[in-house]
Amino acid sequence: MDAFVEMAGVGTALAPPDLVALDLSVRCPGGSVADALQSADTGMHAILGLARDGGLKPAEMQTTGASVYPQYDRDGSSISGYVAQQSLRLRIRDRDQVGRLITAFSTAVGNALTIDNIALQIEDTAPLVTEARRAAFADAETKARQFAALAGRALGQVLYVVDTPSGGGPVPVGGLSRAKMAMDSYAGSMPVELGENSVSAQVVVRWAWN
Repeated sequence: MDAFVEMAGVGTALAPPDLVALDLSVRCPGGSVADALQSADTGMHAILGLARDGGLKPAEMQTTGASVYPQYDRDGSSISGYVAQQSLRLRIRDRDQVGRLITAFSTAVGNALTIDNIALQIEDTAPLVTEARRAAFADAETKARQFAALAGRALGQVLYVVDTPSGGGPVPVGGLSRAKMAMDSYAGSMPVELGENSVSAQVVVRWAWN
């Protein structure tokens, strides 16, 4: 068997997010299914109008769900009403606009508004993936050269490279809670600190030994 050395390498690339994905819902009670649906429709139309007024394009607004479910009395024996819910995802490119929009939404629909999630994303991760792969290969090569020197050998040509999926997308550095929000919603202000997201790559490289 020909002599070779095989090493795994890991690389990471960092960049600030350029997109805020805001998941929200309107949840409205009603005495009947029709009443609950009508209230939810009215609230969601108000939110969509405010989002358009804020400069969001149709492609940046996506309905993600809708449901109606019964509410029961304390005994759970009879239906006391219904709750209708409509969910929406907004893709906001100006982080300073997030707080203003949430304030406007809460003013328009009041307690019917729920904020389900705020995710800080990188729209185009391809350049980061390229950078992370380059760093992963360099990491593997550094270790391979060290072991070659310890063995009194020299690295030859690369025999193969395997790109090992690391799983998932960009990850906020320092944890999601710090990157997501510093919330003061009751005061009408919701700062969003972008921080940095990381993209990682893993490779396995085999070199011939000379």
